[in-house]
Amino acid sequence: MPVKVLKGPRQVGKTSLLSQLPGYQLVLFDDLGIRNLARENPAFFLDQFRGPLILDEATLAPEIFPELKKRVDARRREAHASGKKADLDIWITGSNQSLLHKTVRESLAGRASYFDLNTLSLHELTGGQGPVNLDSALLRGGWPELQANPQLNPVRYLNDLVSTFIEKDIVSAAGIEKKAAFSKALQMAAGRVGQLLNSSDIAKNVGADVTTVQSWLGILQQNGIVRLLEPYFSNLNQRLLKSPKIYFEDVGLACRLQGWSELSPLLVSPYLENLVENLALTEISRFFTNRGAPCEVFFVRSKEKIEVDFLIRLPNNRFIAAEVKTTPSDYSEAQLKMLDSLGVMIVDRWVLTLNRASDLPRSRVIPLERIHQALERAL
Repeated sequence: MPVKVLKGPRQVGKTSLLSQLPGYQLVLFDDLGIRNLARENPAFFLDQFRGPLILDEATLAPEIFPELKKRVDARRREAHASGKKADLDIWITGSNQSLLHKTVRESLAGRASYFDLNTLSLHELTGGQGPVNLDSALLRGGWPELQANPQLNPVRYLNDLVSTFIEKDIVSAAGIEKKAAFSKALQMAAGRVGQLLNSSDIAKNVGADVTTVQSWLGILQQNGIVRLLEPYFSNLNQRLLKSPKIYFEDVGLACRLQGWSELSPLLVSPYLENLVENLALTEISRFFTNRGAPCEVFFVRSKEKIEVDFLIRLPNNRFIAAEVKTTPSDYSEAQLKMLDSLGVMIVDRWVLTLNRASDLPRSRVIPLERIHQALERAL
């Protein structure tokens, strides 16, 4: 059995989730003493344990990975010789996904299976029942600790997460030298949620070159902070030449970086529609990734700037078109014509909204908290 790697940002509950597995020994590398023992003599350290293991934040002791490789290979040889199943059962967690990817790639290539964990979905928080509490959904996001403890100040909590995990851990591991420019680029990315990515404009405003900004965004994407949504084209070469749209993997973090601390001014701001769009995208994404399935979502935009927010690819190359509206309205003739021109099988048209409204003549109205149930029925 390959080593199982559970990856996701800090504070999403990786350790809490795995600690519920019966029969596993939990090794916490946040403990300096344990970390030093593992780094000094990895083989001796691992010999102290018998049975299934959880190695939490294992990248803090990178010396352990070559030893894990040796043990995986030895078990494979034993299993091949005996015809029995290899019994090595190890989970690894990692918050700094740039460092985790590098370490696993160097030592455990072909010997590891990846699993993703991110913040909680609306479906998990509401049980698929509404209406959505926008104050909680937007200002607290899906961070488990913020949702479990209403007394926690989300501004302080998310500020600490940005300063420790993003601006310290990720920056340090990636060797980013222009820390102030990186932080400003992160805030500018949050201000452009739901918009076409313009790396040149961000670069000009933060005083860095375009290539550097693009590498920063790649690092943020790899670490589960931002998501770049690609446009749909039947021709892959065309798709790669077009600009993606930028979103955050947790809308609460995007709201905090935009500076919102209260819901009432946000509700009348021009940013609300795009933040709700971000919330809808993460809900779709969680449906697939929580099942270990690839999440294939695109947006569609014509030369005339006619746009449909999401095009969701289902099995057997079927698609669902989805528009996000804070107030439900139907697809326009121009949107329908553009969708018809794609030459793909669109089996349904959705309007994703905060309200439980009646279906429209050209589309079905789906409240955000019921996206999971709608996708279940569509599969």
